[in-house]
Amino acid sequence: MEASTTTFTTTSGVRRLLRLDAGLETVLTVVCVVLAYGLWGTDGWRVPSWLSTPVLLVVALVLLLAAVVLWWLSGRPAPAAVRAVAVANGVTALTFLAWAIIGLGAGIQLRILLAATTVLLGVLATTQYAWTIRPSEKAALPTP
Repeated sequence: MEASTTTFTTTSGVRRLLRLDAGLETVLTVVCVVLAYGLWGTDGWRVPSWLSTPVLLVVALVLLLAAVVLWWLSGRPAPAAVRAVAVANGVTALTFLAWAIIGLGAGIQLRILLAATTVLLGVLATTQYAWTIRPSEKAALPTP
């Protein structure tokens, strides 16, 4: 059996974390569709003019595809793939944080949602990355 950077006990945790991430992507897909059609109203949930309905629907489709890929990855969580997902979540969290702070034409409720999503993505990214760099228990055992 080859050495891995994840232990047996953390593999199931990484699977659950990837599935949680897929769930978050699915929720964000629904939010994009709702925003695209203005179902929450237009004042506090105002989106910038550059985020037109077609753009939001394309983003929703990409998020849905990401959810499917994350769910698929959860069945075989390779450390390198989980690390890549962690980096992508971290970059997205930083982007959302900047957007929440600067605003760029977003309504206040949307900016609050962006801030909350930033926290969730930041926690996911940190946890995903941390689980991929833990040394395996086998490597820590002395050889006879």
